[in-house]
Amino acid sequence: MLLKFAIEEFLEDRKFKNLTEITVKGYERSLKAFHDYIVEEHQVLNIEDVRPFHIKDYLSYRKKELKNNAETINHEIRNLKAFFNYFVKEKVISVNPVTVPIQKTDTKIETFTDYHIRQMLRYYRKQKQRGDSFYAYRGYIMILILLGTGIRLGEMCNLRWKDIDFVNAKMTVIGKGRRQRTIPLTDNLKKELMEWRFYVEKKLGNVTEDSFVIPTQTGKRMNENSVKTFFQRLKKIMNFRDVRLSPHTFRHTFAKQWILSGGDVFSLQRILGHSSIDVTNKYVNLFGSALKEQNDKFNPLNNMDL
Repeated sequence: MLLKFAIEEFLEDRKFKNLTEITVKGYERSLKAFHDYIVEEHQVLNIEDVRPFHIKDYLSYRKKELKNNAETINHEIRNLKAFFNYFVKEKVISVNPVTVPIQKTDTKIETFTDYHIRQMLRYYRKQKQRGDSFYAYRGYIMILILLGTGIRLGEMCNLRWKDIDFVNAKMTVIGKGRRQRTIPLTDNLKKELMEWRFYVEKKLGNVTEDSFVIPTQTGKRMNENSVKTFFQRLKKIMNFRDVRLSPHTFRHTFAKQWILSGGDVFSLQRILGHSSIDVTNKYVNLFGSALKEQNDKFNPLNNMDL
């Protein structure tokens, strides 16, 4: 079977399994990049001809030439494994050629400090007062949503006004695997979102319950790549040297502050939409020492003469 037809069949199967559009597009990007490389570098056209050394060579290229980190390489390994496993089950091939083990990753998780957050919000508040108010206000709101809820980039892009319950101060999010979860809204975030909706309605015209919370200037859905480009521009403007400025860093920051404030790990798991508690526990393991320092510093027993 031609590799390009195999990829098309696999993607159709993912859609049939009702995976989210974000997940399917992730597979599509990974497999197209793999296809283009293996055809050009090894002249492999059929899925039956793919061998383990082709996989290793491709991943080596991504690591050395594209400077992909371990997490990105692992993402590619998982996507390729899923792809070839499908065709093993379909009896098109007998063995999965992906034999490369998952890479060890750096457990360090970067988070924003209060200083970073204040600088970003201050910048957009100033921009809002100038001519480019829509883009500045939208940037401001994106930061507040990501920081105040811990949701993923794609989840934010998919948010519609019908997903926000202002009466009960909560937000409904469709996450990975189409799992639905509810996230409480703080009074501050609820107020900011209400004001943003009023502004968008005034700026773009009629806003319905099906309208996107984070729209383009024509009212359409703002896609993930556009948001990433937005944060890349902000990164250059802020010039933070001690932290990676990306949408996911807001999620890490939310989790860290939750742990340091004494929030329980099971509630955090539900809010972040982790399918396994093990994923959430990595935050506890990483920030647990900081929590101990806080306890040592502020524990009431410290001020008692026992």
